[in-house]
Amino acid sequence: MNRGKILEAWRKKRASGQRIAGGRGGPDYVFASHEDKLGMRGAGGLLPIGDANALSLQSARERVAQADGIPVLAGGCATDPLRLIDKFLEEMKEAGVAGIQNVPSVGMIDGAFRTNLEAAGLGYAKEVELMRLSADLGLVSAAWVFTPDDAKRMAEAGADVVIFHPGLDAREAARDRSKRQEAVAAAAREARKDILVFAVGAPEDSKSLDGIQSE
Repeated sequence: MNRGKILEAWRKKRASGQRIAGGRGGPDYVFASHEDKLGMRGAGGLLPIGDANALSLQSARERVAQADGIPVLAGGCATDPLRLIDKFLEEMKEAGVAGIQNVPSVGMIDGAFRTNLEAAGLGYAKEVELMRLSADLGLVSAAWVFTPDDAKRMAEAGADVVIFHPGLDAREAARDRSKRQEAVAAAAREARKDILVFAVGAPEDSKSLDGIQSE
């Protein structure tokens, strides 16, 4: 599917006062990932369990066949040591995938483990490069981001969309989540004015958002 036409349709919908909405069942895009084949929900792409990219590609092929023309965005594990990521993205494109999301993401991980992953070259920079490669290949690049710095880096790398993910802390107050979301949106738009800003599971009254991705 044509990246330019997809983004144009989404921007027209937003200009009409409506939000873009996507997730496992659409309606504006369908999201496929390794979790589909593992029967997992709610972990948010926390870990690349199994051969995550192979499972994501398998799910993507199935969802493309069933999508009836709706764009399919598929998860890609940027830190996969078993693949050349540019070749993997070409496989995704050949399967009919319209875009890529950086799922699973090390952005879900913090503390000493995250520090060690970053030091080992298995950090978020790999995901930034995944989005750059996806954009270069003509795929919609929709980047999960967790902080304003993530949003800035992804926007500068050419991501078409940043999708704020709040993380897994169910105890966080709605007001605190909203503040983080607003900071992410501001950083993305400061880096590039035409970027679209979505959020995972965001409340319907979030005025800063162009779209919502269901959990």
